[in-house]
Amino acid sequence: MQPNAEQMAILQAIYERHQFIAVNALAGTGKSTTVNFAVNGGPLQGKSVQYLVFNKKNADEAREKLPGFVKVNTAHSLAWNGAHPAGGLIKNIYAERRVDRLYGTLKNWNDPRFLGFLQSMKDVRLTKAQSIFLVQDMLTSFCQSADDQIQPHHLDEHLKTQIRLKLERSGNERFVDMTLNSALEVANDIFQKMLDPGGNAHVTHDAYLKIWSMGRPVIPADHILFDEAQDASMPMMEGVLNQSHAQLVFIGDTHQGIYGWRGAVDAMQELKHRYPETRVLPLQSSYRFGQGVADAGNVFLTALYEKEQTPVEFRAFLRGLGNYDSRVETGSEIGQGRKPTAYLFRGNAALVTTALRGLDRGDKVYMAGDQSAEIADFLDACCKLYRQEFTSHPDLRFFDNFQELQRFTETREGQGLAFLVGMVVNQHGAMQREIDLLRSTSFQTSADYTLSTMHRSKGLEFSHVVLDGGAQKPFEIDEKTGVRPVFSEIPSEVWRLLYVASTRAHETLYLNGLTNAMLVNVDGIPQPVRAAIHGLDRYRLNAATRADWETLEFPPVPEPRLIGVPFSQVNLTPSWVHPSPAEGQPRDGVQPPAGATPADRNEAQPVAWPAPARAAPGTGGMAPG
Repeated sequence: MQPNAEQMAILQAIYERHQFIAVNALAGTGKSTTVNFAVNGGPLQGKSVQYLVFNKKNADEAREKLPGFVKVNTAHSLAWNGAHPAGGLIKNIYAERRVDRLYGTLKNWNDPRFLGFLQSMKDVRLTKAQSIFLVQDMLTSFCQSADDQIQPHHLDEHLKTQIRLKLERSGNERFVDMTLNSALEVANDIFQKMLDPGGNAHVTHDAYLKIWSMGRPVIPADHILFDEAQDASMPMMEGVLNQSHAQLVFIGDTHQGIYGWRGAVDAMQELKHRYPETRVLPLQSSYRFGQGVADAGNVFLTALYEKEQTPVEFRAFLRGLGNYDSRVETGSEIGQGRKPTAYLFRGNAALVTTALRGLDRGDKVYMAGDQSAEIADFLDACCKLYRQEFTSHPDLRFFDNFQELQRFTETREGQGLAFLVGMVVNQHGAMQREIDLLRSTSFQTSADYTLSTMHRSKGLEFSHVVLDGGAQKPFEIDEKTGVRPVFSEIPSEVWRLLYVASTRAHETLYLNGLTNAMLVNVDGIPQPVRAAIHGLDRYRLNAATRADWETLEFPPVPEPRLIGVPFSQVNLTPSWVHPSPAEGQPRDGVQPPAGATPADRNEAQPVAWPAPARAAPGTGGMAPG
């Protein structure tokens, strides 16, 4: 297996020791395969390499696949084993102070200042639990930021609204600012006690990561590969960007950064902003799907580029090299032999309705991730509140009664909960049947189909995907006022989410009228977006077979360049490949077993890469990682 031209550009840039490299890897384009090429016989073979991944699951998988000399960590594990700003190791200082959540420890904490705060909150009718949750949420937000002190903006707007409504209801609205300022002061005090190596305040995982990043840590590696860099937290990003001694290779899909609402930032764009000399290189040849699905993804990429006026070097378009006759149906028709295997939804309302309807029919329904359990838990907690029972559910803990919750769902911040709360009202709090149904969903392997929100579908793949009609909501004309949506006013997050959702399909993508709604309802759609939408007609279910259109000229894809030179003018023989040694002579750094001859060498031993055949960009025959 040889790297394709795009991967060769990345490997060559690493070899040439460009200190800052941003790899813009589109959906299914083989990020992990590229990393594997770099460390297995490539320019990083045997070097000092630190590979940072998003979560423990990714870390375990990487350790199995990559050579032992590559150090694999999540940012949290790197911080846990790193140095404290005041000296000493974080894992030693916090061995007895680390907790998953602060609530339990704060509830029983006998710190005089904190106890005084809790007492003062009683005067404005905040319960002990609500006061603790208020401080805890400020600390959580701060620990995901790059700030040195807790500021008013570290309290989520949703929570501010909940607190304001609660104090207004009890006649204490004039104390809103005082309440929030008191919480801010005590939260700062708690963090200082967390920071103190000799203190007694407990720390969460995000807290010790924040503390580690504040000490400007040095990561002991010459090459740092940072995966999923588009969804980094600020402390994570700051901890890596400060490594001026190392080569930094940030890998991610800048267009899949859909977690900004929880503090994630696009470290790739930040790398380029801080270091303008950063080399930006694309991975855009995907083996997950054919060109039909690729061009559907390109519609939303084009819209995103036009909306944000994305710099040319960060613009990349998908090429679908998967062995699939990918089809994109823009209407509501379902193809023969292309029965949907996954339905993706914009929000929870349609997701829950579809799930319950299917379960009632006896369908074997799988809800991706833990969505069924999470929704069931919310409904269960909501019913408790309806029955005037206490609940510690994170979305409901600031409400003393169900009426407060109903009032909150009428606000902009709370409208996302309106459907589920409405279900509880309609059922008079008797939701056990629905809760049990949601908890009885099938395992994925035995399910008839999968349901997921678009957000939670990230990282998943399915054969035949339907985008629910709710995806059209940002493109709907207001029924009351007749106001039409304007392209320039549609948030970038809409295009990012649709790009993620559309590229979950292998063979068939059912857009369910989505692009038609865009063309008919949205004013000011740029011509490149219109052209990209019309280009999908060639992939409809009733269009020509693949053999007739696969040789058509697809939209041009920017050619990767090395030091400004097009690939067609570059010798693609890797610079790190040494000439093959004479027969019987060992290669540099490779010691043959005693008594072995060249013919005895097995495939597991390192070899110099052969020069790949000259090929057009994006046409290499490799499988994605």
